[in-house]
Amino acid sequence: MMTPNDRTVRHRWSRNASTIGRRVLCGVLGVVTMLATQTRLRAQERPNERGTSLQSAQRVGGIPREVLLEAQAVWNTPGTRRVHGDFTVAAGDTVRGDLAMLGGRLRIAGIVIGRVYGLNGDVALVDGSYINGTLTVLGGVLDAEDRLPVSGDVRIWRSRFRYQESGDSLVVEPERDVVARWPMVSSVDDAGTHAELFLTSGHTYNRVEGLPLYGGPRFGIVNGDTRFNVELFGVFRTGNRLRWERENLGHRVFAQLQQGKKAGVRVGGRLFDVVDAVEQWQLSSTEVGLSSFIFTRDYRDYWQRHGAALNASVFAGEGTELRVEYGEERWSSRRMRDVWSLFGGDEPWRANPVVDEGVMHLGTLTGRLDTRNNRINPRSGWLLFAELEHGAGTINTVAPTPVGVREQAPGTINYTRGLLDVRRYNRLAPRAQMNVRAVLGGWLGGDALPVERRFAVSGSDALPGFDFRRTFGASDVGSCATGPDATYAALGRPALCERMLLLQVEWKGDFRIRLFGDRDWFGDSRWTTSHFSADGSWVLFANSGRGWLVHGTDQSLVYGQSRIPEIHSWRTDLGGGFDFGSFGIYVAEAVSQGALKPNVYLRLGHRF
Repeated sequence: MMTPNDRTVRHRWSRNASTIGRRVLCGVLGVVTMLATQTRLRAQERPNERGTSLQSAQRVGGIPREVLLEAQAVWNTPGTRRVHGDFTVAAGDTVRGDLAMLGGRLRIAGIVIGRVYGLNGDVALVDGSYINGTLTVLGGVLDAEDRLPVSGDVRIWRSRFRYQESGDSLVVEPERDVVARWPMVSSVDDAGTHAELFLTSGHTYNRVEGLPLYGGPRFGIVNGDTRFNVELFGVFRTGNRLRWERENLGHRVFAQLQQGKKAGVRVGGRLFDVVDAVEQWQLSSTEVGLSSFIFTRDYRDYWQRHGAALNASVFAGEGTELRVEYGEERWSSRRMRDVWSLFGGDEPWRANPVVDEGVMHLGTLTGRLDTRNNRINPRSGWLLFAELEHGAGTINTVAPTPVGVREQAPGTINYTRGLLDVRRYNRLAPRAQMNVRAVLGGWLGGDALPVERRFAVSGSDALPGFDFRRTFGASDVGSCATGPDATYAALGRPALCERMLLLQVEWKGDFRIRLFGDRDWFGDSRWTTSHFSADGSWVLFANSGRGWLVHGTDQSLVYGQSRIPEIHSWRTDLGGGFDFGSFGIYVAEAVSQGALKPNVYLRLGHRF
């Protein structure tokens, strides 16, 4: 092939040559020159020998935040060639500039002059391909020979690239695997048809059960959009020194038929003999379990539920469901055990309160609506949970309560109870947000609520500036306890409010700390020991709320059916801290009550 460097072509022109002839010849020379230049560029673009090995490109652990932000920046740059789904750079083709593929398979047989990103998909490099830049694969695998035709670094993480779309842009969400959530006992298995013998913990640790263990067979059948799942679990409670006795044994049987994948209906039933917790709307089971295991502080109360129930629901998407359930069950009290804790020492456990005992028929309607952009690290959207419960039955044993809280005698009972938890997440700027939460719960009709269905507004989740169920005065607006604190403590400090209202607001902003620069060891900078680094959010917050009674004789706590207590009687605190995603550390100060020291506390996950 003729090139300008290899040969000098000399032409002698006649002064009388036609203008048309000159133009034709100039065009031919231009084509020849272009072909020669392209040949020389291809020779320069291909390496003499292949560099990075496939094995050395593999990274372990979660994706570092700096890599996530880098991928986000490349995708959001206008000059990037962005493709959704499968894409091929054919042999002989050249892509000039950065190339990013999302959610498919990227096959490169030609040349890319720029950076290449494969996001939540696989990348294949066939013979004859070459990348004049770096190659990054997030949430996929690389299919290539051991020696890679890439001039720059090659990085591969199998961890999924988590993101949310905002118009044509991507907003990444950081990995949260520092503290993994304890496994829940039941869920629909998305793996398809399966049969297995399963053993797991009961997702918590408490002063009544110790660590409950669930084990037994479970299986599922999948046929198109139809799924059928069954779990047959026995329960063994380890709180009484591993003794095989009736109080330590229970069961949980679960069956569910589902029609539809992303939207559809579910019908099912369950048989159960389990220990349940009061006030599950506050701290998570993981936080309560770790606090009990490490510090001998259990922030929940427990009672026994033994019965059966049938349910049906309609669902749409991962977080939206409307469910109805009806069942019959026997309620009974559980005694506190001398379970082991890590740093408990001689500190005694708080007594587990006695509950109202009897047989109840329960009808429950629950709804959940989730429009958040991300369930783990929400930046915008709504989360709404509502529950309506009607109970009717017979109370054989009435739990003791302080004077003035209620006047309840054994016999029939009929009540209606509700709970509403509404959360709104608002993105104010790319790195700032304002989130608000309102929780309302309590009596809606009928007789006074049983003790195990009541509320309290105190502690690290609701009002962290106040100690857990600490009373102030003869009539406490946080727990609705009356009389001396010693009497209330002897009962185990139960939640006694028939109604409660809590409002929370927080202002958050992202921050990034790199004391000694950015370094990437073993593919995950969060586990680097040679320097300190942190990514998270600073948080400023305010909380205000209280509880009250509808029935009872203590007039300072009793309000009419349509009344809400005056705002000046509410408890309020202010605080701030740092949220690192998997955990957060905060300080809160009570402002509605004087002479209280600030509380420093730790949360696993976000505040709400």
